[in-house]
Amino acid sequence: MMEIKLPLDAKLVMALGKSGPPVSVSELKLNQVLDAKIISNQVILNTLTVSVADKTMTLQSQQALPLQPGQSLQLQVVKLLPTPELKIIALPVPQSPNSPGFAAAESSTLKLLPSPTASAPAPTAPPFTSNPLALLNPGEHVQAQVLNIGKYTLTLQLTSVPGHTDQPQQTATTGGDSRVVMDSKQLQWSEPAAKLVLSVGSRIDLQILKSGENPVLGASLSAPSTEEHIATVFKQLLPLQVPPAQLLAQLGPLLRPTASDKTVGELLKQLAHEILQQIPDKTKLFEPTTLKQAIAQSGLFMERHLVEAETNPQSLVLQDDFKLKLSKLIAQLGLELAAPKDESSAQQTPSDLLKETLQKAQGNLAKLTLDQLNSLPRDDSPKQVWILELPFFNKTNPETLQLVVEQDKQANSESSQKNWVVSITITPPELATIRCKVSCYDGSVNTRFWSESTSTVDKINTSLDYLRQQFEQKGLKPGFMDVQQGKPTQANPQTLPPQSLLSEKV
Repeated sequence: MMEIKLPLDAKLVMALGKSGPPVSVSELKLNQVLDAKIISNQVILNTLTVSVADKTMTLQSQQALPLQPGQSLQLQVVKLLPTPELKIIALPVPQSPNSPGFAAAESSTLKLLPSPTASAPAPTAPPFTSNPLALLNPGEHVQAQVLNIGKYTLTLQLTSVPGHTDQPQQTATTGGDSRVVMDSKQLQWSEPAAKLVLSVGSRIDLQILKSGENPVLGASLSAPSTEEHIATVFKQLLPLQVPPAQLLAQLGPLLRPTASDKTVGELLKQLAHEILQQIPDKTKLFEPTTLKQAIAQSGLFMERHLVEAETNPQSLVLQDDFKLKLSKLIAQLGLELAAPKDESSAQQTPSDLLKETLQKAQGNLAKLTLDQLNSLPRDDSPKQVWILELPFFNKTNPETLQLVVEQDKQANSESSQKNWVVSITITPPELATIRCKVSCYDGSVNTRFWSESTSTVDKINTSLDYLRQQFEQKGLKPGFMDVQQGKPTQANPQTLPPQSLLSEKV
């Protein structure tokens, strides 16, 4: 059913008088049934004018209703205070309860528009039309967005209509009459090539050339805004971030290319092999020396290793740095993709395997670079934060361990207590994602776990005593241990590094 809310603070007259004047409000009875007839339906304004006992009411809906002039409705008063409300209890006979028109009417709310004053004659309602563009005059412009592209049609969402500045973007938000389907013959493009680059979501400018129920419009692509230009440039220049596990999965086929793909050179295979050889196995990460080495060679500190290499050329840390090896791989991929191929291998030029590997490598480098930027010291934070991802092999499957290490800045001095926090995120096989925070304060190691899975929480809870024993065997002083279901909350969000490379306030 459709509810009609009347915004006037009075009662509707029970006995309606002669035809012609608007309905006055004086009395209303609960459950009163009124017979109404549609006089006009101004679709562009979502305005409906009805007659009740030869008097008129002008109502405005939030969306267009597929009701025709001359159709009859039955309205029932369902509420008196604080605002009188009516609902439709009977739609026109042609309407089916299962039709889209019935559903639209059932969900619509109409408001009674104020009656015109005696000195200002009521405007003549325009003729009924199902096309909102039919009421526009030649020369007027309207903005639209492409919703669907058919073989011979174009479905548009109108986003602005001339003459309705008091209700901006109304037609864009109400649905209903703001959507139009245009035949290709009705659109005359200023640049024919624009039709070739048209896509869903494109914004176009329309100018009325010929008005009427089937108007003819001039069409042109709207010039993108400055913000859209900037977003497009960054999408083109900044590769999509890719976790290291995806790159490692791609290097396997690079080492063992198919017989039909002869574009993988031996140097490229060697670089891929060096990267894979450097990735530790899961069991090795439990060894403190291996874990420390993996963090040092993760690529997060490559620039610092460059400075150290100037004073100590024999240092092997830089040679095994993951970012350095990744940069060499990207450079070699670019060379092999740009190298001309002979005629026998023309069908593999350019190689899909090399192109996909280059995309994954550049995405992994972008992720690593962003982690480095987020790990830079911040003057407004009391902590130094390092963010990194450590790839490892779980048997033959590449996986990633996410680490966030926090250290109090004042802990750099020898006299102060060294306090630090390490946040770990990992998804073990056959378990849900586990988030762990290990903190060291006053010489005690405190541990908290979170998981959204009840079974995973139960398994961690049963292993806390074993973890406490392992801490004691390593000479550590275990503090509190806790496991909770859900996600951790950030108590001091200002200590976190920015998660975006760009600042929108610049």
